[in-house]
Amino acid sequence: MKNKRGQITIFIIVAILIIGAVALFFTFRGNIQKEVYTPEVAPIKNFVGECIEDTAEEVIYNVGQGGGHYFPPEKSTETGIAYYLIGNRSYMPSKENIEKEISFFISEKLFFCTRNFVDFSEYEISQGEIRTKTKILENEVLLNVDYPLMIKKGESVLRIKNFEIEIPVRAGLIYDSVFGFISQGAEQGICLTCLSNISETNDLYDDMFDYDNETTIFIFKDENSQLNEKPFEWVFANKY
Repeated sequence: MKNKRGQITIFIIVAILIIGAVALFFTFRGNIQKEVYTPEVAPIKNFVGECIEDTAEEVIYNVGQGGGHYFPPEKSTETGIAYYLIGNRSYMPSKENIEKEISFFISEKLFFCTRNFVDFSEYEISQGEIRTKTKILENEVLLNVDYPLMIKKGESVLRIKNFEIEIPVRAGLIYDSVFGFISQGAEQGICLTCLSNISETNDLYDDMFDYDNETTIFIFKDENSQLNEKPFEWVFANKY
């Protein structure tokens, strides 16, 4: 009987320890993940958010002009337009690589927008390394920007770092439209009917013109996606 009571006591103690450990885990996890935004840091958070939006719009627009590249790739025309097809071989970048391209240049250029926070001289602001993650969806581009900031004003010290921004541009839809056109072109050469059908189905405007005797430049324009008050465009070249 005493052995049974002893076993029950041990089980109760173990259960209490487990419950306590779980409670502490969730308590500390909540404290680590939680960011508190006071009126003191709200202007800085809003300023950084606006900088991310402005920088992202500029980068995404330039990447569209470059056919998924911020700077011209190796396979491009003398004027810097990326080749997608040379013969029946595709050089179109993957969506994942374009996401990395956008992430890299937003992280690199964001510092120039915030300008070391010279407009907030009443604060002491320390900055950490900026890391951006980009996700291209059909009707928007999602950005998760890790921008660690330690903000001091008087005796108050606060930290912020996480910024989630949505850019309303149909980059995913345009990419998929172009990918379909390139896939058909790799199989059967230029197909003007295919180009027209893809554009009409997705409410896009397409244009094309000869670059030289072998190369044609294509432009997919989306009037529904405005970046810096300009329609979003996707530009590339095919050599047949």
